[in-house]
Amino acid sequence: MVSRKAAKPAKDLSYRLSPDYVPTKEKLAYGCGAFMDGGGVALMSCVMLKYMTTMGIAMSVASTIMLVAKFWDAITDPVMGFISDNTRGRFGRRKPYMFAGGVLLLIGIFVMFMPIRDWGVSVGGFTAFIVIMYILWNTFSTIAMVPYCSMASDISPSFKERNNANTVKLVFNAVASGLAYVLPLLFIEALIKEDGYLFMPNMSTTEFWLCLSIIFGVLFGGGLIVCAIFVKERIKATAPKEKFNLKQFFKSYITPYKNRSYRWHIVMYVSAFICLDMISALAVYYATDVWHGYKLFDWDMSSLFIIAPLMVSAVLMFPLARYVMDKKSKQFAFRMGLPAYIIAGVLLCVMDPSWTPPILVPIAAILMGFGFGGAQMMPWIIFPDTVDVGQMATGERATGTYSGMMTLARKIAGAIAVGLIGWILDPLGYISNDSGDPTKYIPQSETVLLAIRLIMGLAIVIFISIAFYASFRYKITNKKLARVRYFIEARKAGTVLSDEEETERTALVHELYGKQDPGGWVTAAAGADGLMIEVHNDPPHALCDGAQSLRPEQFDALMGKVKKTAQFFKTLD
Repeated sequence: MVSRKAAKPAKDLSYRLSPDYVPTKEKLAYGCGAFMDGGGVALMSCVMLKYMTTMGIAMSVASTIMLVAKFWDAITDPVMGFISDNTRGRFGRRKPYMFAGGVLLLIGIFVMFMPIRDWGVSVGGFTAFIVIMYILWNTFSTIAMVPYCSMASDISPSFKERNNANTVKLVFNAVASGLAYVLPLLFIEALIKEDGYLFMPNMSTTEFWLCLSIIFGVLFGGGLIVCAIFVKERIKATAPKEKFNLKQFFKSYITPYKNRSYRWHIVMYVSAFICLDMISALAVYYATDVWHGYKLFDWDMSSLFIIAPLMVSAVLMFPLARYVMDKKSKQFAFRMGLPAYIIAGVLLCVMDPSWTPPILVPIAAILMGFGFGGAQMMPWIIFPDTVDVGQMATGERATGTYSGMMTLARKIAGAIAVGLIGWILDPLGYISNDSGDPTKYIPQSETVLLAIRLIMGLAIVIFISIAFYASFRYKITNKKLARVRYFIEARKAGTVLSDEEETERTALVHELYGKQDPGGWVTAAAGADGLMIEVHNDPPHALCDGAQSLRPEQFDALMGKVKKTAQFFKTLD
């Protein structure tokens, strides 16, 4: 007899018919926007500092320029978040700004790296030029990136689709970060060798900086343009537009931080990315100054031996983190590799080139990558969940405001971290290169070399330990998030919750958002003189304020719950 294998059942693809489904092509287009998110930050924290010091700007001055530009972001990021949240139009809330910002970034980076020193401009004139261009470039970045980051929450109401889209985004993010580190090194090799390097001919220093600006301008700006054209916003704004209010504007700095889950998420995110910023800024100095003259595999030590292993191990961690977050929790996926990260920081502190085998440098980088993979991937996957908690508690989905404050926190913290590098190394005697040639070696003192090692290592140990602790204080689990989404949809549908459900909702708000319930009815219990509630017999057809009105039967049910809630809180006095 001939045995026949049972036919495999056809794969169920019915989920693709759901309006919440995000097609693969669209996920890839969404990922293209992350070229700026990953590569742009890497380029500006690593290459920009090197560019300024190579053109004669003192390291402390270069660090201060970066800090001032980020404090400018303290104004523009929340403004852009407000503008994005209150935009209504056929092209969506986020996409018009991403497109315009992408075009401006493409132009801005090219202008910033123009060879004006070769045209006879002094160091002082060049410094003024960089201050203006760097502030403009950061403004263009705000115009594009605040709306782009907000799309993480607006691309789909489906948790699965949002997570899948964000996973694609973070793979693109890591690739862009790697390119931002590796490509300049390849160009430096082409700059050094008379016969060129690989596919690149020998080039001048002017050609070197211009090639970088063109490639990265197209990569960063073009990626955002692709994303703006091809990605849909499936969660539409339902609340009416708000008029700009100065008091409300300053309040927007505080409002997201009332959300307890958001606060701990910010600590996780900022702490992890401070390390990235400091490693990015110092990697080239660590490789070319601390390890100058040492060889690995018959090659002169370079930052490629740090960045390449780090990025490879980080990318390998992405699928594992993705699997773990579905099986356990997102915060567990975030922290699972952090102990290896901390061990790498200790190694960077103690590894003295006089006795340490150079092979330990890429090994330490691999350990960093194990922690960095989850730490880089998870914050933007976690972010929409904190927005959901805020919506459950307040009834408002202020994605742009949350995103704006998130990017602001990252920028300011990163700028201060990079600023500290310059403010520490300059007094210790760091000598800047004023030749315009990034390949020229300037010997540094033993004190400076020790400081570079300790700054890199201690930054990892301190800030990753903080992130590790914060991950245990973040309490949103997959199960709790499902209930959060249930209560959000119930509010939208005007569903009257049972007493048990209202008790559960209130407990969730207290645990995940804060002690007070801004969207509930604890104000009555807290001693408020009254509640202002709009009632309409047909809210969908009300001439105004229908979206916030209750039907008479809903009002009756609500009043019963208010009385019970007030009585409960009186027993706590």
